[in-house]
Amino acid sequence: MLAFIVSLVAYTDPAEELYGIWERNMGKNRETKLQTQYHFAYAQHLAPYRTRNNVTLLEIGANTGDSLYAWSEYFSEPGATIWGMRYGVSDSRMKKCRAGAANCAKVHIHDGDQSSARDLRALVAAAFGDAFKAPATLANDEWRRAGYDVIIDDGSHVPAHILFTFTELFPMLRPGGVYVIEDNAFSYADKPTTAYGYRVGHRGGIGRPTTDNAVERFKALADIVNREECFQDLDIVIFSEAIDRAVFQVAFVSGLVFVWKKTAAQQAGLAGIPSLRWTSHANGPALQEYKRFLEAGKHVGEAAAP
Repeated sequence: MLAFIVSLVAYTDPAEELYGIWERNMGKNRETKLQTQYHFAYAQHLAPYRTRNNVTLLEIGANTGDSLYAWSEYFSEPGATIWGMRYGVSDSRMKKCRAGAANCAKVHIHDGDQSSARDLRALVAAAFGDAFKAPATLANDEWRRAGYDVIIDDGSHVPAHILFTFTELFPMLRPGGVYVIEDNAFSYADKPTTAYGYRVGHRGGIGRPTTDNAVERFKALADIVNREECFQDLDIVIFSEAIDRAVFQVAFVSGLVFVWKKTAAQQAGLAGIPSLRWTSHANGPALQEYKRFLEAGKHVGEAAAP
């Protein structure tokens, strides 16, 4: 009984723990981070990765580094590695790491532009070596050596950049890993405005599947993850055939999108679902209409993309 009481006294709510880590490490920037209330979703969805051996996290939009220092404390396992990409931030503006020497040593910062394929590939090479290419299968042993477990896009928040970065980096996510996109408000902009100097909102707005609306593209993955059981003949492509086939789960939380990659076991199990008789009733006029809707969206807004 005494041990049970002690355990109750020692218990810390996971969301409150993360909130405290952000408060300690993020200085003035903590106000924006804490106001979003993202700690509830992160505490729930990132908890399984805290105990992984040699977990590797990447954050796009490292800014002055304080969020990376917070993640280094949150992922406290000695083998954890925290990578960040910053853009247009000089060394003189970087914050001091307050997470302790052991945690601070986990942090690596790389300069680059998330809208540049060359810069994103250089970032991956810095983490895993020039020779690393995403293995062709989820069962490949190479994933034990390289790949990210968690990727967070907190960069420009420009929908076109979000979609481009996801297409480049989701293949670098380890099986079972999670990709997170923060601050998706600009996907809903249906009037021209700017985000960090970039033009957005030209063809965006709710319900418009354009390059100016990342949220709509991720919504479409709901049909992809349902495909194995509900619609095995579905032949639409949202990102690429390889990316679509690797997506296990998608979740939306206020301001956030979470996309999980399948494990090899999940992929094999779902691929083995037998053909079900009701799926034949799904291939009708609605599908053709939806295909035209998606195809039109791919070509709208591209000229205005930054």
